[in-house]
This record gives sequence, C-alpha cells and structure tokens, in this order.
Amino acid sequence: MTVVVTGLGAVSCFGSGTGALWEGLLGASRRPDPAPDVCGLPARPHLYAAPDTGGPEGGTGRTGALLATAVAEAVAEAGLTPQDLCDAGLTVGTSLGDIDLAERPEGTAPSFPATHRVTASLATRFGIGGPGQTLSTACSAGAYAVAWGAELIETGQADIVVACGGDAFSRVAVGTLERFGLLDGECCRPFDADRAGMVTGEGAAALVLESAASAERRARPAQAVLAGHGWSCDAHHPMAPEPSGEQLRRATARALAGLGTTPGAAVLHRAGVALNDTVEATAVSEAVTAAGGTGGEVLGYAPKAVMGHTAGAAGVFGCVIATLVLRHRLVPPNAHVTTPDPDCPLSVPLDGPAPLPRPSVLVSGTGFGGNNAVLTWRAAA
Repeated sequence: MTVVVTGLGAVSCFGSGTGALWEGLLGASRRPDPAPDVCGLPARPHLYAAPDTGGPEGGTGRTGALLATAVAEAVAEAGLTPQDLCDAGLTVGTSLGDIDLAERPEGTAPSFPATHRVTASLATRFGIGGPGQTLSTACSAGAYAVAWGAELIETGQADIVVACGGDAFSRVAVGTLERFGLLDGECCRPFDADRAGMVTGEGAAALVLESAASAERRARPAQAVLAGHGWSCDAHHPMAPEPSGEQLRRATARALAGLGTTPGAAVLHRAGVALNDTVEATAVSEAVTAAGGTGGEVLGYAPKAVMGHTAGAAGVFGCVIATLVLRHRLVPPNAHVTTPDPDCPLSVPLDGPAPLPRPSVLVSGTGFGGNNAVLTWRAAA
C-alpha cells in the first residue's frame, strides 16, 4: 500500500512553522542564538531553544507543548477533520518526554513523567482515536515513529497516521552529555575534519501520513511518497555504534530496495561525533554502491549543524526536511565547514543550496544502543 505525506509541521530554534525551518536551513552561516537558562544551566553556545509556543496545558510539560504546536500545523495543512482524526493513528518519538516536570525545583512534579504520557495527551487534545504508539529508541526515536506510522498504514490498521517527534531541554541530559565529552562548546561541525561533538537543541516536528487511496478520496495532494524503510539494531554498545556499520548498512539497503534508484540526497543523522559520523556515512555509501550507485552521486546534508540535536524529534525533522527538499528541489548548504572531512564518501554542498540531482531523498536515524531506522522518499507524481 502506498504511503504519502499530506501535511507537515515544525517548531525549531528558527521559529514556529515549516517556513521558518526552511529559511533557517538555507541561511547556513547563521548560528541560532544561545538559549536562556531554560533548564537550570547557564546559557552557552550549545543550547539552541525553540520559541515559547504558549505553555503546557492539561498537565503536560514543554515537550508536550512543542509537539502540540507541530501537530496542529500538520493537521491543518492536511485538512483533517475531527472525523478523520477519530480513526487516525498516532506515533510519537521522544527520548525523555515531559522530563521538565521531574526537574522542577519546587518538587511538585509527578514522579514518573513517562514518555507515553505525551502520546496520551496529544491523542486527547486532537481527538486521535486510532492505534497509538510511543517510540523511545533514543535519538532514532523520530525516524522509528515515522516508519512505524507507515507500517500501520501498510498493514491496514489505519488510513491516516500523525507521526511526530519532540524533545525539550533536560538539565540531567545536557549535564550527562557534557560529562561524556560529547558536546562542542563552539558550534556543531558535522562535515568538518576538526568536529568536536554535538550541539543540543529542542523542538518538535510532525507529518501526516496517509494511504494514497485516502489522500485521493479526500482530494489532498501528496507532498512526498514513502519508497521504503528499514530498521536494525547493532546491540554493540550502550552509546557507541558498531564500527563496521553492518546493521545500519542492512537497514539502509532495505530502504533503498523500495526506492530502486540512487537517492539524490541523504539527510543524515550526522551530529559532529567523529566515530558516529564516519560509520554512518560509510554505511550509507556502501549500501548505495551495493544497489548500483556510488556515494559520490549523493548530496549529504546534516541539519544538526544549524538547528542542534533535537533527540527524539531529529528523525521526524529529517523526514520533514526531505519533503521540503523534494518540494523545492534544493539541498541546503552544510554549515561550519572549514576543513572538509576527507573521509566522507558523499558529496557535500557548502557554498550555497545545491540543485537536487534526482527527485528522491534518504533519511538516516541512529540512536544510543545501536538503534537504526532509515527511510527513503520520492517526489509525488
């Protein structure tokens, strides 16, 4: 069964809405302003905040508020009615859910701000009555949420699925990443030979996935078509990827099999962590080569350089960006590259937006624990 995208939504450090996101990605030299003291830590270059979207409601925290804004935009663009949503599915990718409720200094927060509570609050707020899933596979959670939503449609469990992902800042998470030496105190430089770590961000993104038959019945235009998706798990280390990239390559090969051609671009998980970046780019390139293409034919793009690592939202942001790339037929330039990584087998646009050579985009998501999810998208006819 063919799965298409009929609605997009986003809240990022560039502002609210997919328009603000696209403009921010095109302005690659801009570094988002450091966040204020949003989680009890001093402002610093590696905290990039999303705007205030009006505050939590109904006992939810900041992640729930960000997700509600992104979902509202996607639902509106898709033209979904309350009746449509009554039977729709919902998949949510998040690493920590409304973790801010547990980190409040007054100590009045619930003792378990579980990730599934965010999903429940979204379902209640929007009247989404179909199957609901919460995916919490660390930083690949968003990519899993989109792929899982597609599977709900492919298996006939729903005609429409709202797939979304979100995470807000966590004092404990940021402190832990800094203690592990995974944060770059200057900026995120995923394609630079001297990259020194990630930059933390926050935000939420959403897509309305729909069977092609449902979109046609509702007279809604398809913005992108899901060509394939694949999952795998390294089971190698709690944090580090398996060095050979075998399992990521397997997930990529499965996603490429549905596409049947070399993707024009790849929206990578690449976050500025040297080993992780190298394993990912190599695995993607090898899978493309095995499918009959070459890595050099693919334009690699790393949005985390300008919007930070948004954890459970990252994979959904990747799919939203892939849809925008297909819409505009442009790949945004990569930021903060002084000395290009000589070991990257992909082509890397630097000086400005590059024309998309073929109307297809791969999205890669990886996470702690070796959780991998890869999706491929093609332009709608």
